[in-house]
Amino acid sequence: MPGTDFSLSPILFMLHPFPACILLGVPKKAEPWYAEGLRFECLPDCANCCVNHEDYDYVYFDGDDMAQLARFLDLTIAEFKERYTEQDEGETVLRMDQPQCPFLEGTRCTVYPVRPTQCRTFPFWDNNLASRASWKRLRKFCPGTESGAVHSLRVIRDHLAKHES
Repeated sequence: MPGTDFSLSPILFMLHPFPACILLGVPKKAEPWYAEGLRFECLPDCANCCVNHEDYDYVYFDGDDMAQLARFLDLTIAEFKERYTEQDEGETVLRMDQPQCPFLEGTRCTVYPVRPTQCRTFPFWDNNLASRASWKRLRKFCPGTESGAVHSLRVIRDHLAKHES
């Protein structure tokens, strides 16, 4: 808008019914498909996310996950690594050579207070949020999707950010 005086723009934009990005011709960033939030509730006695599922059988460690687990189990980090981890393409991952997580007893997580970041943020992972179809595929083994409270976009982004830090 050549020749436009934007000196009053903050007031103009507060009073105008259209968002500033439309008035200035700036494209608005597209919101993700889950912008209205997603329903999810971890259901008691389920633990389906803790058993091997084709592509879902790796638990990666972030930050001080291993140190917290080792401390919780009264092990040194070296002992924890030897007993519970393996290498996968240069990454240290939880050894999942059994049909379920080594810390799962029945449907109870024995390390719940210090479970890895990946476990704490399930199901709000990039690959699960890539599309509506990806989210719907979770229903094959996670009955908690599409039930329970709606998790807002902000909460979902907070979970995603935990993997980036």
